[in-house]
Amino acid sequence: MEAVSLLGVFPVGPEDFLCALLQRSTNGRCIPVWLPPMEGSELAARLDGWAPNRPRPTDALAQLIGGVTAGVEAIELSSYLNGTFMATLTLVGGTEIDLRASDALLLASEIDVELTVDDAVAAQASVFISEEDAMRYLETEIDTGNMPDQSASASGDAQADADFEALMRSLGVQDSDLGEGDPEEG
Repeated sequence: MEAVSLLGVFPVGPEDFLCALLQRSTNGRCIPVWLPPMEGSELAARLDGWAPNRPRPTDALAQLIGGVTAGVEAIELSSYLNGTFMATLTLVGGTEIDLRASDALLLASEIDVELTVDDAVAAQASVFISEEDAMRYLETEIDTGNMPDQSASASGDAQADADFEALMRSLGVQDSDLGEGDPEEG
């Protein structure tokens, strides 16, 4: 499990789909979580300080947790399948509750609990976003200054990249097939 920081909710693309951007603390890579319009708008508004006049389901769940349980042990993005995240709320004592990723993000921000991501999920779903791309596409600043050199590995795992390159070369793929290198060499 790894703690992540919620950088914000951003409209992306010409359709302005809402994307929550999480940043891993270990290597600076980001995890984009696409949100349904209503939940994404609510999370963005709450991050900007908005509070509803009447309790929303997340507020009721937070009150229930505070009044009936010993508290929250963890809120984790626990699984990732076909582009969909699943989340788990673990109460003190071990009771686990299945949540949608959007509800997990809302609840974590509401009750001020650190959001974590399963290591396998983080490895599968994280991407490198440069500071320049974050500013260009999301109009936000991210700090990758003290993170390891991202250019060394596309996946974050240099050995996995080397193994993949060896596999592709064994299948006959050359740099010139990818539009790289000198086509006269290959």
